[in-house]
Amino acid sequence: MSVLLKDRVWTMLSDVAKRGVYPTHSYRLGLYRLPVNLTDESTINNIANEIKKNGFNIDRYADRIYVKYTWKEYDVDPITAKPVSADLDIVVEIVTGEVIDIIYQIRPIETFGDLHWINNYRQKADHNAKMVIDTIIRNSSIGDKLISYYQKTEKLSLEKSIEKLSELTPLTLNPKTRSVNPPPPPAGASVSSQEIATSYTQPSISNVPPSVISSSSRDANTSISLTGSGTGYSKVDGPIDTSFKTKRTTTGKFKGITVWGPVDAPGQLGIWGDSVCVDFDICIGDGACIEACPVNVYEWLDTPGHPGSDKKPIMAREKDCIFCLACENVCPPQAIKIFQK
Repeated sequence: MSVLLKDRVWTMLSDVAKRGVYPTHSYRLGLYRLPVNLTDESTINNIANEIKKNGFNIDRYADRIYVKYTWKEYDVDPITAKPVSADLDIVVEIVTGEVIDIIYQIRPIETFGDLHWINNYRQKADHNAKMVIDTIIRNSSIGDKLISYYQKTEKLSLEKSIEKLSELTPLTLNPKTRSVNPPPPPAGASVSSQEIATSYTQPSISNVPPSVISSSSRDANTSISLTGSGTGYSKVDGPIDTSFKTKRTTTGKFKGITVWGPVDAPGQLGIWGDSVCVDFDICIGDGACIEACPVNVYEWLDTPGHPGSDKKPIMAREKDCIFCLACENVCPPQAIKIFQK
């Protein structure tokens, strides 16, 4: 049974069921609501094409995408003892908008004719509907949007967000794979988040690094500690000083990332990065930069005890930056400065 059932917000059992403006009448109706904005016409068409590649029949009408899955039942008629077969189907309806509603309906078996010999029809239809929903979410850009949502609202790392999506969609047919290290774009090519999303490859879960880098992480490229007694500092207002490199000196490194002082952990952390630079003392940890970055430069870093926020977006893949300035433009306190090479 799909874990996605946890997200069901409304269910009705009756011969005729109807909710709000949705013109769907059926024996059973299930509704799932996803916190994903889907209003752009080109994006909707793209998602419809992605779903079609999974072998489903697709139909579009206004703000709806209708996804039909068909299957065949075989048996031996208990009365005539002759082989019998029947073509059955289930329809999943995607209602686009500021949130996505995914509806499935199970029609009475009588809809398909005199098929008294079919066993467990409703259970099979219910399972197939959940399989279609899981495939829609996992194998389309809806999944990429959910990953961004988890990163921003739950402050999960990219690895954990991908893992959560996988757990929510266990019935997916030929699941699309995603990786935390997409290949770099060709020189001079523009890169969109959509193009990056389709280039993912599945990481080995056993080798996936921790979901959030620990504040106590130490290695050969780390000389900065995030633990200490320096809590006597208050939150600093932005914007970042764009000329900080001429006014500050490097204090050390954290996992190979340059840290510009002063640093007095955990209350004062300085400015981090060489080309992708974030003033950790200004940063409020809202996650806008993580969501905006098309090449997944950032991931969460635990910074407990800091007055600005207890998590910061560390530029873990700084070398992958394509200098689009998306993160710099969306940062509410203006704590980010991108220096183009």
